[in-house]
Amino acid sequence: MLPLDSTDLLFRIKGGLNLESVLNKTDEAAIKASISESIKDLISKVNSHAFILYGVESALYLWPKTRASTQPTELQENSNCKSILKFVPIEVNDYLKKIPKKKSVKITPLKVINLDLLFELTRPDVIENVIVHHDNMSRLHFKLVLPIDVAVFANPEDPWGKLQDQFVEAVSSQLSEMEKCIQKYTKGQSVPVPQAFHFELPEKTTLTTVIYPAGISDETLEPQRKELHTELGLGNKPFFRRSMVYQFPNDDLQNKYLRTVHKYIPLPDTEKFKISVVHGSYTYHHYLQDDINDSGWGCAYRSLQTIISWFKYQGYIDSPIPTHVEIQQMLVNIGDKAPDIVGSTDWIGSFELRTILNTMGLTAKVLSLRAGSDISAAARNLATHFEDQGTPVMVGGEPLAHTLLGVAWNEDSGETKYLILDAHYTGEDDWASVVDKGVEWKPEEFWDPSEPYNLCLPQRPDGV
Repeated sequence: MLPLDSTDLLFRIKGGLNLESVLNKTDEAAIKASISESIKDLISKVNSHAFILYGVESALYLWPKTRASTQPTELQENSNCKSILKFVPIEVNDYLKKIPKKKSVKITPLKVINLDLLFELTRPDVIENVIVHHDNMSRLHFKLVLPIDVAVFANPEDPWGKLQDQFVEAVSSQLSEMEKCIQKYTKGQSVPVPQAFHFELPEKTTLTTVIYPAGISDETLEPQRKELHTELGLGNKPFFRRSMVYQFPNDDLQNKYLRTVHKYIPLPDTEKFKISVVHGSYTYHHYLQDDINDSGWGCAYRSLQTIISWFKYQGYIDSPIPTHVEIQQMLVNIGDKAPDIVGSTDWIGSFELRTILNTMGLTAKVLSLRAGSDISAAARNLATHFEDQGTPVMVGGEPLAHTLLGVAWNEDSGETKYLILDAHYTGEDDWASVVDKGVEWKPEEFWDPSEPYNLCLPQRPDGV
């Protein structure tokens, strides 16, 4: 995953490139051949003096092949690439800087520099020759806009000249990958628009970009994802579904709910504990959100919303996260509850969560424990759950419910810690407050030793 304290700069290059061609034949083979030639022409153009990058919301223009720019004295061949920060605004999540240092890992919010790509239409030193050719053959003019979206990481001290070569190479490489996508998914005269998606992977400190064809479902694309998993040595958990795309800082700021908040708090001692945590991302749901005063009764509903968000952001479902009333109505519809539960403040538990998940085509196991003192004995099973399934767990005990995101377990001593996402949190949805008060590794004493608990363990569907 991308390090939270990285000082690297992320340059994101976006823009639409026109892929145009004139076809004498309109069969699939002719279309593919023509597209291949047209992309080669585009790559040549990217590698020419006509290729320009423009700093979004700035007055900066760059000509990577000639090293020219509108700031020639500052951006020279051997300048540090951080020099560009004087001339372009950065995309950054400043809210992360406010997270209390005593409760969080070291955080240096990622700086994103957004660049648009352009082409010069004419150059003063080039004389264009126009040739008019006429015959009676019928032709079809083909045009497709390729949505380029390239991510290039750079150390702030890297030389500016070297980085500009990387820009050209990265855009050229993405065009080649887009051609492969078009060749693979073109059927007859139906040509898909290739789209770039950026993903985080374990043990990788940069983003991995995958090209998918627009309009083709994630289910249809599973063979391509399986090929990527084999190539990159990944397991059987999903990483490349569209819903798992990396959230850039501006994306994060636009989210209604905070995502994957546990990644900002320190892990227990890795020398002492074997640590197993939830896989992928989820959104944090807790008391008083959405203008609903559910303090004292809605914690299990909130835990369920977090669990459903996990399935949504891992791409297993595409339905919206249900409200309390919608959850209650679902229980009525399947005959689990009487109609008077709708709109009430009635508490629900692990068995109701399993029932709701079943109605959504998902499954869950319920583990019943006689007392909180038994939860430590289940640590091995919980660790296996997070390693194999990777889903959040709801722990229900009268009258409270908690969302469990991971366990840290010492096999020799039996000591265990639990990563708790607190559905009872009533504060604002800001990073500083949530990391300080909403999520924490808790000791075994957190559980009431005499209280029975039911654990709802959602099961991850098959497939990547």
